[in-house]
Amino acid sequence: MDDPVLWIGTVACAGAAATGLVASSRRHVFAALLAALLIAPALVVGDNWESTQIVELRDSPGLLALAAAVAIAAIAGLVRLFRSHPHLVPLFAIAALPFRIPIELGDEAANLLLPLYAVIIAAVLARLLDPSESESTAPPSVPLRLIAPLLASFLVLYAVQAAYADDISAATENVAFFLAPFAALFAVLRTVEWNRSLLRTALIIVIAEAMLFSLVGLGQYAVGELFWNDKVIAGNEAHAWFRVNSLFWDPNIMGRYLAVAMVLVGAAALWARSTRTLVVAAGLFAILLLAQTATFSQSSMIALLAGLGALGLARWGGWTAAGLLAIIAAGIAAAAVLFAGGGIEVETSGRESLIRGGVELAQDRPVGGHGSGSFSAEFREQFGGADGVAVASHTEPVTVAAEQGAIGLVVYAALILAGFWAAARGAGLFSDCGRGPIGAALLGAYAAMFVHSLGYAAFFVDPITWVLLALLTSTSLAASAIPLSAARSADETSAGTAPAQVPGVLPKKPSPPGA
Repeated sequence: MDDPVLWIGTVACAGAAATGLVASSRRHVFAALLAALLIAPALVVGDNWESTQIVELRDSPGLLALAAAVAIAAIAGLVRLFRSHPHLVPLFAIAALPFRIPIELGDEAANLLLPLYAVIIAAVLARLLDPSESESTAPPSVPLRLIAPLLASFLVLYAVQAAYADDISAATENVAFFLAPFAALFAVLRTVEWNRSLLRTALIIVIAEAMLFSLVGLGQYAVGELFWNDKVIAGNEAHAWFRVNSLFWDPNIMGRYLAVAMVLVGAAALWARSTRTLVVAAGLFAILLLAQTATFSQSSMIALLAGLGALGLARWGGWTAAGLLAIIAAGIAAAAVLFAGGGIEVETSGRESLIRGGVELAQDRPVGGHGSGSFSAEFREQFGGADGVAVASHTEPVTVAAEQGAIGLVVYAALILAGFWAAARGAGLFSDCGRGPIGAALLGAYAAMFVHSLGYAAFFVDPITWVLLALLTSTSLAASAIPLSAARSADETSAGTAPAQVPGVLPKKPSPPGA
């Protein structure tokens, strides 16, 4: 380790975030999370103290003061808004999920979730300033109770294991930019009192943004022009096909977001209670699928199939789900051939070498690994890699095994399985109760995100994962499980007759006598 002080700060940041995940008092939860959010930028600045960007800010105190004033004013405005309208917190957070702002940091360009960070900080402050808010009870089922402690363990272990990485910068950035803020996002969203209107509005936001990204991407394909990613632009000039990235930096990130959105649209279609809803959902799905195909992200297409398969399994069972997957796979293949002008190559050699190299790194140090955040540096040192050649692992389990060894892999696997267990229970796969389309959609989205991480990594450094885990452990959603027999009877109810309870919709509170 080249900087013990930076490591201590990284552990402190992760420890504060972990405390916020497991503390029993709501005030202690958000106080700890606020501490983590304050430590995180200090870590980034300390790690990049001599970079050109930080030096320029240090030499321009007026500009620095202006930037700080604007940031404080924006966050103060959000705090005031969230205190008076707490239901806006999850909507603002979900709306900010995909937007990354390119920032020069050190010698590299970073795409930071600045809008989301502002929402998270404001939400934590709003909760901290409102201690009168009622406490939520712990989730009732075992998998739901396990997720928060496992996330806390994952955070602390990741920071501690950075101690023996040759360069701690990568681990520090992951904790400061992703793990600590997303832990705060998880804590905020899991205490939201979700209802039918809030869920519907959140779904509309996701679909509206996905449609925006799709239309921009299809426009890029039509005119043959991309935004800002020189590597993808150069790749388009060298290949027979043209990849789009819309407003994202990476086509694979765009494809992943669209895959999750299509799973949610698919849930709405499979549980549609009117022909109009089904037709609208099918139309939206077709446009999103067309845009996703234009990304030529193979990992995103496979992730979509996994998510839809989970939906079909929750809705009909194994054989029907398999048939649904076959139809969607045929449609993806046909669209890919269309976009590629009659042919498409499959490029896997780079991924295969990364996987093989990662496995060798894991075998070198099977117990503790080479240290958190060390994969790229260790891979380059042992196997080489010219500038512009990918040396970052694209397979999450391989990354964990190489960096954290068996110790980290055990915690990682336990967390993944707990998430799937909770999602499957919510979808009614392991019991006679489920949450209808809500539970199925969460299972499908979680499956899509995990499968995508096997081909592109970035499972726990994507805020979508933490949002899904927060929804899985939400006490208000946990209370919405209904018997599957009731769901079936509701499906059989005629359109003109109001069912006793719509599948997946939170039950209304009973009216008082005489009301």
